[in-house]
Amino acid sequence: SEYKIHSPFVFDFMTKVVNDKGSNADYESIMRISRLLDGKKHSNYRRRKMSRLLYRMVRSFEPESVVSFGSLSAMNTTALALGNLQTRVYLEESTDFLESMNSMGIINVSLIQPAEFDSEKFKQLNTGFVLFGQDSFEDTTWDYLVDCLSHKTSESVFIFEGIHHNRDMEDAWESLLENDNVSLSIDLYEIGLVFFKLGFEKQDFVLKY
Repeated sequence: SEYKIHSPFVFDFMTKVVNDKGSNADYESIMRISRLLDGKKHSNYRRRKMSRLLYRMVRSFEPESVVSFGSLSAMNTTALALGNLQTRVYLEESTDFLESMNSMGIINVSLIQPAEFDSEKFKQLNTGFVLFGQDSFEDTTWDYLVDCLSHKTSESVFIFEGIHHNRDMEDAWESLLENDNVSLSIDLYEIGLVFFKLGFEKQDFVLKY
């Protein structure tokens, strides 16, 4: 639990971001927009909890850009976009999806096609906040990960969905933790977070969430 954490950074992250139970008007906007776009009147607790965590992470870290690989729900897209309106969110989605988001007033989102990843424009993005969806764990995505690692900074955070979804995902997660660039990892079961803080002694946390 958070009360057994001795790292000041991780303790603050858990208490102020992960376990923040406060209300927020943007949460209602996230739900309203996702209901309109997904066509569902209700969403399960796990999905709401995850979208709100993504929102709070963007709000806390204030990255210049968010890059998401794999499919992303309207709920999570809205959460990332509303977390900081100055942050540009880049998605691997369809033009129709983008137009639907724009029609709901979510305008700080853009499409990024796989073929564009090697372009200078893309490489100039601050890879401070990268989200790998559960359906993105493929060989090509791991190539993207190598590129992201080469452009990461001490302030970067990479997020991986579904790290315990199956044995292959767990193996991929364990392999990532062995990377020398990773100084801190946090396993929240539904997602895994890796950080690259300079001057940090290597630590891996498995925390209740």
